[in-house]
Amino acid sequence: MDDSSTLYGSLVAATAPVSGRAVEVPAPGADDEASLRALAATFTPRYEQAQPGVVVLDLRGLTRLFSTTDALAEAIRHDARGRGLRVHLALAASRVASLLLALARPGVTVVPPDQTAAALAPLPVWVLERLPARDVPSAPDRMRATLARWGVRTLGALAALPAADLTARLGRQGAAWQALAVGRDQQPLLPQVPEERFDATYDFEWPVEGWEPLSFVLTRLLEPLLARLAQRDRAVAGLHLVLRLATQASHTCHLEMPSPLREVRALRTLVQLSLEAHPPDGATERVTLTLDPTPGRVLQHTLFARPHPTPEQLSTLVARLGALMGPEQVGAPATLDSHRPGACALVPFRLDQPEGAEGEAAGRLPAQVAALRRVRPPVAVRVRVGPTRQPVEVVADRAVPVQGRVRACAGPWRTSGGWWEGAATCGQGHWSRDEWDVALDQGVICRLFRDRSTDTWFLDAVVD
Repeated sequence: MDDSSTLYGSLVAATAPVSGRAVEVPAPGADDEASLRALAATFTPRYEQAQPGVVVLDLRGLTRLFSTTDALAEAIRHDARGRGLRVHLALAASRVASLLLALARPGVTVVPPDQTAAALAPLPVWVLERLPARDVPSAPDRMRATLARWGVRTLGALAALPAADLTARLGRQGAAWQALAVGRDQQPLLPQVPEERFDATYDFEWPVEGWEPLSFVLTRLLEPLLARLAQRDRAVAGLHLVLRLATQASHTCHLEMPSPLREVRALRTLVQLSLEAHPPDGATERVTLTLDPTPGRVLQHTLFARPHPTPEQLSTLVARLGALMGPEQVGAPATLDSHRPGACALVPFRLDQPEGAEGEAAGRLPAQVAALRRVRPPVAVRVRVGPTRQPVEVVADRAVPVQGRVRACAGPWRTSGGWWEGAATCGQGHWSRDEWDVALDQGVICRLFRDRSTDTWFLDAVVD
C-alpha cells in the first residue's frame, strides 16, 4: 500500500458488542473510553469517536514509518496491550469497511485495498446495524426484513443484487445499503477535536493593591493566551477574571464582548473599567484569567453600507457606558412579543448582522417616506372634544409646538391588555387607551391617545 492511498483503522473495545446476538456484554467504562482515545491519539491526531467503545483512525501516511501495514497493525495492538486494553482492530482502505470488519471479527484484521469487497462478502447483513447511527440509513428493521424475505443473508449477496433493480424497489435506501455492503464510504470521518481551555493563573509573592501591578500581570497572562487564539483563528467572546484577596475572599469580573476581540490593550482597558466601577475589597494574592473562545470575526465591507467601528472601539465604548450608566442600562433595543404600545427591552449589543441588511432595507424604501416620530415619554396635552367625543382642538404647553384646531381626524383605535399584571407602573401593568390620528390647521399631523383609566390625553407621536 503506497503513501497516497487511503488507510483507516477501527478500534473496538473488547467489552463492547462485537459479533453475535446471544450474549449481552456491558458497555465500556469511562476509563476504557479515555484509554481508547489516548491510544488513537498516539498514532494520529485525526480520529473519530464513532460510538461508545468504537474509534476510527485515519492512518494515511503512517506506512512511511512502518515497513508494512501488518507491522502498523501489530504496533497498535502492542500499544493497546501495554495500556491494559483488549481491542479488536481492523485496517482497510475505507472507513466503513474497517468499521464493519472490526465489529464483526475479533482480533486483528488487515485487508489489502483490492480485497475489500471480498473480505466483506461473508459478513452477515445484520452487522450493518452495528454501524454508528449517522451511517445507517433509516428504517433498518424493515430493510432487514425485506432482505430476509429475498433470501439475502450476507453482504456479498446484497452487493451482487442488480443496482438498478434494487433502487427501483427500495429507493435510495437500498442503494445506500448496497454501497455500505461493498465498503464504500457514505460519510466522511469527523475528527475528534479535544476541548481546549484558555486560562492562566498568577500568584503574587505578597498581596498587592492598585491597578498598576494588576495591569502588568494581566498583560503577561493575556499575551500568550491571545497568541494561542490567533494560531487557531479564534478570538475572545467572554473574559472571566477571578481575584483571590488577602482576606481569602474572591472578587469576580465577567465581561461579554459585543464583538470578538484579540487585542491585549483593548481587553486590558475593559478589565480596568470594570474594576474601577466595582473595585475589590482588599489586596490581591492570586489572579486567574479565563477566556471564552469564538471563531474570528470576518467582515467584508460593501460599497453601499457604512463601515462598522472596530471591535476594540465598540467594546471600549460599551464598557465605558456600562461603567457610567450601569450595565443594565446599556444595550440594544429589542421588541417584545406584546401588543403593549412602545413595549421594548434591552439586550446585549452585538455588532454582527446579516450581510447587506442595511442596503436591502434602504433599497426597499420609496423616495418619499412618512416617518412616525415617537414622543418618549408621551406628553400630557389638553384636548377639547366635540359632541361625538372626537378631538376638535389641541392645547399644549409652549414647550410642545403641537397645538391648534383639528382639520381632520381618524379613530379611535382602542387597545388594552396587561390586566393580569396589576396596576400600571413605569410602563408595565395594564393599559387601556383610545388612539387618534389628527391633522391640525398648522399643517402638523400627530397621534394622540386618551388613557381611559384616567381620562387623560397624551401626545404620542408626530408624523415627519
